[in-house]
Amino acid sequence: MNHPVHPQALEVVEAIDAGFLQASRNSEETRCYIGASTGHDCVARLQLSLRGFPSDPVDAQLQRIFREGHRLEYQIVRDLKERANLRVYEKDSLTGKQHSRSWLGGHIVCHSDGLVDFEDGSPLSILEIKTMNEANFNKFVSYGVKASHKKYYSQMMMMLAMFGIERSLFISYCKNNSKYHAEIVHFDQSEWDEIYNNIQAALDGHAGRIASYPEDWRCKMCFKKTACWENPKLSPACRFCKHSKPNEKGGFSCKLTGKEETEACEKFEQLKMVSKI
Repeated sequence: MNHPVHPQALEVVEAIDAGFLQASRNSEETRCYIGASTGHDCVARLQLSLRGFPSDPVDAQLQRIFREGHRLEYQIVRDLKERANLRVYEKDSLTGKQHSRSWLGGHIVCHSDGLVDFEDGSPLSILEIKTMNEANFNKFVSYGVKASHKKYYSQMMMMLAMFGIERSLFISYCKNNSKYHAEIVHFDQSEWDEIYNNIQAALDGHAGRIASYPEDWRCKMCFKKTACWENPKLSPACRFCKHSKPNEKGGFSCKLTGKEETEACEKFEQLKMVSKI
């Protein structure tokens, strides 16, 4: 049984959570591209991300977890530079932003946490930082990132392919005890081929789910779950239409007219995801 909480104290906590949710709604901007962190096993999720279908709201606690992760990433880069004396380029000198690459007019985009120069004559490495709880951290230490965190491994393969770089420095920080662990991860062509095939399937208009039912564990934490399984009616837009396809300019062209369109027409039909066969 929990210790009793004064109503006024409870109101403070509730106000914090409400403030996070309101701020999220005010700044909500749905991504309209396939990113390295999207996850690449489910073609339906790739399709929904590519077209910018609405994401499910992120609860206040998870928002704070993400915020803490970003704060720690900044400290980790400082440790790499000031404690390990590594040369880390976390920002693109031309843009002042994260290093990034994009394909197909911005329909496919990846951002890296930085580039690392080991100053030993070897080429630059992609820097990928992840903060973890103790259980996940221990899995990484025991089995390596490919076996313990396949999504992170796939994320690195996409970045390596798009940047044209051969290896990545994957560094993890345990949020429970402040331990570090790191791994040098090399480009895996067969893994990238699998990722690329799924991305191409989404670009070609396929929308097959990885699961057969919404209660599947792989769907449980997906931010596109509602859009995928409930198919809520959206305001007509070309990118939501089953007759559209992404083009090299970053927009969507109509399969019926063969032209790039900016407004939905009377033949608009909202794209639906399909169940796993």
